[in-house]
Amino acid sequence: MKQVLSYIFAFSVILSGCNKDTDLLFDKSADERITETLNNYQSALSQAPGWKLFVYPAGLQSQDIEVGGLTYYVKFTADNRVTMVSDFVITMADVPKASGYRLKATQRPSLIFDTYSYIHVAADPDPDVSFSPTQQGGFGWGTDFDFSFTDVTPKDTIKLKGNFNNSDAVLIKATQAEIDAAFGGRLGDIMTFTSDFVTSTPFLSFPASDNSRIGVSLNFFLYIINFSYLTSGSLVTVSAPFSHTTYGLHFKEPVSVGGYVFQDLYWDDVAKLYYIKVGSGRVNITGSTTPLFPLHVVLGKSITTISVPTTPLAGQSPLFTTRYATVKANLKTSGYNLDLGVMDFIFDDASKLMAWNTAVTQNGIPFVIQYVYSYTLSGSGIAKFTRVSSNGNGALPIVEASMAPIMSFIDNDQFKMDYFTGSSPILGQFISQQNSTFFFTGNLQ
Repeated sequence: MKQVLSYIFAFSVILSGCNKDTDLLFDKSADERITETLNNYQSALSQAPGWKLFVYPAGLQSQDIEVGGLTYYVKFTADNRVTMVSDFVITMADVPKASGYRLKATQRPSLIFDTYSYIHVAADPDPDVSFSPTQQGGFGWGTDFDFSFTDVTPKDTIKLKGNFNNSDAVLIKATQAEIDAAFGGRLGDIMTFTSDFVTSTPFLSFPASDNSRIGVSLNFFLYIINFSYLTSGSLVTVSAPFSHTTYGLHFKEPVSVGGYVFQDLYWDDVAKLYYIKVGSGRVNITGSTTPLFPLHVVLGKSITTISVPTTPLAGQSPLFTTRYATVKANLKTSGYNLDLGVMDFIFDDASKLMAWNTAVTQNGIPFVIQYVYSYTLSGSGIAKFTRVSSNGNGALPIVEASMAPIMSFIDNDQFKMDYFTGSSPILGQFISQQNSTFFFTGNLQ
């Protein structure tokens, strides 16, 4: 009995010693430390002119889909209000929206956007709201609007982690000039400049440090930028998630390609082109009239889109012209009074998905009819498409029936994917292997 008591006494002495050591480690309670951390972040967020918030959604990885980045320029106030613009769609870039936020200690100190705002749209489970790449309910873009701080002390760069989808995010303190530009419409301007530049400038590339050419393409379906080059006869592609800024494009991580390391592309308002900063100099990204690589080698990589405008192009067969006119008439008389616009065939090599996006307007209001296909592409450039999904507009029976005169070929035929060189600029061409009289062209992007 005495021996047992001595063990108990010795153990109690050890415990009391540990308590004293613990008391020496922290001079404040856990609640006090958490409150202090939250107060520090509240002060830092609200005192800055504003912040660039870059979010990199992670929640679609389970669907084998990797998407790019989302940009939000945000201004926080001390009374838990936040105003933002976003590059998710151009209307969000042009019209600031105010909502609420709060800082709260959950498992970790967290920043929570607690009323519906632009940052919630990409997370919306309704695919017709979020334009989810999955085209299914419940996913959105797999992003977050509830983030944990990963550092105890706020800095000019604050790293975050999504509490639901584990999305990576980072807040970077912006200058007053950046915030003024973002909330003055510059973000929307950059989105327009970028789209127009890619649309109007074929075969984008820049010279590597050894003067070889690096192909550049932007996938606007998934917000991925691709840099491609040939080595030993094989195409190498370096991809990076991108989003827009008030000065150009920003990547999640620095990119190393062509002998350069860079994390941003910068827009030149005068020259109307993008460039890379290299030390005190720059390297311009320009177009060429000559393809760098065979089309089937770069499709979905440095070339992502074949865009069919409403004006007929060279290299389109009479059968396609007839079927196109039938689709146009069908949509107009479908009961929805739809006016046919551009058809974009958008390829992504990584996921082997093609999105067929058809722009339409209803009484001047724009909509998109979308069908998503998986595809295989042989070494000789023969493609086979398998339809896997559609958006809400495309799924409407009367709309699908209206699109059938062209869709029946896409669904059932194989196509040779090649350049059409009988025009300037060079076009991309679909050539049916089952119906030699059906072929069409589009502008390359």
